[in-house]
Amino acid sequence: MPYLPGGCAQPDPAELRAWWDKLRREPGNASLPDHYEVRWIGLDDETTEQVIELIIAGDKTGTFTLPWIIEHTNTSAPAPGDTIILVDFGGHPRLVVRLTDITEVAFGGITNEHTAIDGTPVRDLAVWIPLHTHYWNNLLRPYGLTVSADMPVLVEKFELLCKNATT
Repeated sequence: MPYLPGGCAQPDPAELRAWWDKLRREPGNASLPDHYEVRWIGLDDETTEQVIELIIAGDKTGTFTLPWIIEHTNTSAPAPGDTIILVDFGGHPRLVVRLTDITEVAFGGITNEHTAIDGTPVRDLAVWIPLHTHYWNNLLRPYGLTVSADMPVLVEKFELLCKNATT
């Protein structure tokens, strides 16, 4: 099972595989690869739905990942071309995105150019920085780490491949 931060329900691997296989049989999706990653983006049910809607609307075109979390959870580092199923708060598959570009930047070096990929409600640095500091400090706490200016952040641009909302 993939690493997902605490909060959402763990996806059922059989449900994911059945959804993915069905999706790949639909017209226009034959080029989807066999392998996929699984992620959840949000803080709770409400924000997860908001994020999903922002992605569908084309407003949110990327996300952010911490190399420190990758290292401590033994997950593979993201790479351009990775295909990702985004799950809702209940752990059910909702969207498919493909990573198109990844840039590493220190947290203290995050600019409006970096946050432009995030949803409009959180793009402003005055919102983005405290929101992500709080969120990431909660994820880092079990590893004895805290957000710092020199902490590496992966800025991950993606493209929406599929917005099927149900299985």
